[in-house]
Amino acid sequence: MIENHVDLNSFVKSIQVNVFVADKELNLVYMNDYARKTLKSIEPAIKAVFQVSVADMEGASIHRFHRDPKRVEAILKTPLALPHKADFEFGGITLRTNINAVWDDSGQLEAYVVNWEDVTSRDQLEGSLNLKLLELGSANQELQKRNRQIEQDEAELKVAHEELNKTHAYLNIKMAQLKQSNQDLESFATIASHDLMAPVRKIINFAESLHENGSHCSGDDKLLLEKILLSGERMRLLITDILDYSRLAGHSFVFERINLNDVLSEVLAILADQILYTGAKVIIAGELPVIDANKTQMIQLLQNLISNALKYRKEDTAPVLKISATQTKEFALVALEDNGIGIKDEHKDLVFQPFERLNPAVEGTGMGLAICKKVVVSHGGEISVQNLPEGIGSVFNIKLPVRHNQ
Repeated sequence: MIENHVDLNSFVKSIQVNVFVADKELNLVYMNDYARKTLKSIEPAIKAVFQVSVADMEGASIHRFHRDPKRVEAILKTPLALPHKADFEFGGITLRTNINAVWDDSGQLEAYVVNWEDVTSRDQLEGSLNLKLLELGSANQELQKRNRQIEQDEAELKVAHEELNKTHAYLNIKMAQLKQSNQDLESFATIASHDLMAPVRKIINFAESLHENGSHCSGDDKLLLEKILLSGERMRLLITDILDYSRLAGHSFVFERINLNDVLSEVLAILADQILYTGAKVIIAGELPVIDANKTQMIQLLQNLISNALKYRKEDTAPVLKISATQTKEFALVALEDNGIGIKDEHKDLVFQPFERLNPAVEGTGMGLAICKKVVVSHGGEISVQNLPEGIGSVFNIKLPVRHNQ
């Protein structure tokens, strides 16, 4: 008997392993306390399937509590099949078994020892671990993908940075060239003011002297002298306008808080004789705004626009000029409306180009409105012109910032 060989109780009682012992007739002759406790946890399932309690299992044949006893018997009766390992699920838990044979001194089969363990938590843990490993692998692949993308982005960023440096260097060169160009333009303005204007003044002075002392001149000679005087005066005005235009391009002007009402009063005083001569009526519709601007340029702007309206008037019609303004938080909007000959739609942009004279019959250099645009643009604003309905005159609209950050 197995009791003669091994004192099973003393050997396995404290072992935290489930142990069964079956005799060679496949009767369960022993189970330790740990196994009994494990089986008690699933006893409702055992009773439901095999109609046997845990207490009834000890001493009973394994045929009573195994789903496939014949298969188990075939394994146990085949020495070469032992030891035998198998996993099976029962009662909501997974059991991993290990069956070993016990042989006597003569080599005869004496009993079977079955140790088994509940691996449910371990399998769940392994399953969870495998799932985590899969997730980790997927995350690692995504990380590698992102790393490759980052490397690609860094390479592209490096190229873009190099291109930006090249562009920056190119812009620095162009800025230096522009600065030099502006300096050259200022030098030209200085040269023009002395070297070009001086000969023109002499021509005018000589022509005036000859004209005043023209008692010995024939009628044709006097006519030629008058043409010289007119051409000389036109040349002087043209040089003056070119100088004004070049100074706008080549200088940085100081901006200050100015009241456009004061500027308009000065301009009307300057043009008083021309207004009186043409019989013009100037209507000031409301107050003009206070803005950050260069006063000299604002005087030049309004003087050119009003003078332009007085010159391009309709024949036999007294000029009427209406000046109005509105203001938003950021911009001042000034409108100068006249009843003159108007400007065709196809010429609305052309009139702001230098040297453009759309009406040769009217005296001028073609620089007045070009200077106006230069002034407005230098203030960060906009200027445009539109015809009034039915072609009666035109309106110049000026948009200027209320505040200017220098």
